[in-house]
Amino acid sequence: MQVVVSLRARSDILSIHSYLSERSPAAADRMLARFSQRFDELREFPFLGPDRSEFRASLRGLLVEGHIAFYMVETDRVVIVRVIDGRKDLEHELSK
Repeated sequence: MQVVVSLRARSDILSIHSYLSERSPAAADRMLARFSQRFDELREFPFLGPDRSEFRASLRGLLVEGHIAFYMVETDRVVIVRVIDGRKDLEHELSK
């Protein structure tokens, strides 16, 4: 199964990387590698993350080092729609 990262999720990931890079470029790069690793897991196990339909129908969430990668499983692909720090107000962030 193909994993597609939406433009919004890509922007979220770049923001996370930029924030971490200011403190530790190595940690920022490790975070990118961790996102990639977890997204690869979704290729084989698309229903790995729990249902998060309380936010949006068919939405699932995958925990990645304190961040939640929200995604939807379609017929032939997984679409990552947002990546949000798990400490934030998720409902507010997803409504943006």
